Amino acid sequence: MQLEFNKKTEELTIKDEVPKHSWLIIILMFVNGVNMGVQLYLMSYKNNETLFVFMFLLALVSVAVILYYVVKRSWKSKYSLNEIAGLETKVAYGRERLFLKLRNGKRRSFPVLKNEKELSDFKRTLTSMGIKSV
Repeated sequence: MQLEFNKKTEELTIKDEVPKHSWLIIILMFVNGVNMGVQLYLMSYKNNETLFVFMFLLALVSVAVILYYVVKRSWKSKYSLNEIAGLETKVAYGRERLFLKLRNGKRRSFPVLKNEKELSDFKRTLTSMGIKSV
């Protein structure tokens, strides 16, 4: 992952695999939802009640994941400083994770950061750019 900051335009450029990963998840969930829809359309509820319910739940989960990625996640590569609300820190499963919290309510994740040294260096870099913790 690489960070670039343009002081003239006040833009932060992030070069990582998050955009490709996000599009891959959206496409796979869309294909899964279409597949479940076709299977449910062709399947008889009377003969396969349990399988019908299970496949319907899978289709709902696929739609929920697509909505989550479209509404709550951001995967752009360039952000101006006025779009960024701050740096959000969360602890999940005993591991600290960092997110850029944007003013439109979305969050940008950084899944590449593995250890504490990378996290602290990354926080220090963003703080030096003028992005504060939320």
